[in-house]
Amino acid sequence: MAGPEEEIAAGAGGLSRLRASDADREQVIELLKAAFVQGRLAKDEFDARAGQVLGSRTCAELDSVTAGIPAAVAGARPPRTRARARALMPAAGAVTVVAWGAGVSAGLAVLLGVIAVLTGNATLLAVSISAVTAAAAVAWGAMVARASARTAGAASRQHEDATGQYERALAGQERMHGRDHPDTIRARAALAAALREAGKRKDAIGQYERVLADRERTSGPDHPDAITARANLAFAYRCAGRLRAAVPAYERTLADRERVLGPDHRDTLTARANLAACYQVARRLTQAIPAYKRALADSERMLGPGDIQTLTTRCNLATAYYLVGRLTDVAAVLQRALTDCERYLGPDHPMTQTVRVNLHAATQT
Repeated sequence: MAGPEEEIAAGAGGLSRLRASDADREQVIELLKAAFVQGRLAKDEFDARAGQVLGSRTCAELDSVTAGIPAAVAGARPPRTRARARALMPAAGAVTVVAWGAGVSAGLAVLLGVIAVLTGNATLLAVSISAVTAAAAVAWGAMVARASARTAGAASRQHEDATGQYERALAGQERMHGRDHPDTIRARAALAAALREAGKRKDAIGQYERVLADRERTSGPDHPDAITARANLAFAYRCAGRLRAAVPAYERTLADRERVLGPDHRDTLTARANLAACYQVARRLTQAIPAYKRALADSERMLGPGDIQTLTTRCNLATAYYLVGRLTDVAAVLQRALTDCERYLGPDHPMTQTVRVNLHAATQT
């Protein structure tokens, strides 16, 4: 079941005149990076648009940066990092050996077939035909693997190039404005997000920690940008499996949101749901379940039963119930989630279909 993602402030539609946050800029940077990796943006155009993002002050200005990029790109995931791609793809040398071996086997099989024809041995002929077919299949598979390896390698290099753009942008901002300038801090936050997406979690955490320290020093710990920086750091800790650091960071984020924005602000609701999810990942289920129940009640009251955040939180509560063996509660919560999904999203929506499958599985247990 889906879980809460990194906190991202709203920045579209009727909110386009609002001041853009670091999270808004990071979201647009991620979109540009996905477009670059897919070949929709040239390198110089990516550089130019990334520079515009760093200088954008409002959500409307950010919207103009993404002009001409299809909305579907926003959901695209970046390619595997070089290390992961190397682990998953066969080595080029090994594939070449397999293809060469398959070619030799095919040649021997053909020779065997010639002998069978000359001697009139039907059994030997059948064996030779089977051997030729198998060798051809192996050779074809090897060629496909080599083509896939080349494609994955090219995508990985593009991803590394995109990360390098953020590093150069940060260096440029530091050189022009100094380390405490808002544009420099925004550039560092964008680099941190890129490193996290590239799987360089240790480096990403180091940059996120620096962003938080800079935000607190220049704006104060209660400034919304500083609180968002802490939320992003908590998310990075969670992605890296550093749950002992993630949980207190999420707890601090929720406390700050409640104190500064109030208990009913949407960012506060998101912070509570994120904390519940972190409790669940840490297997602190006695804390996760009441946190999810509180988050669900607040989301339903403030956003309505059909809001995607409400629906997601309800499904996550069902997951927490499942983990502690409360199957009756799982079925009840999923039944309500299915009813709401069908009503507000429609029967064919992907989330509705997922909930339907989960409910069926829960009732068959």
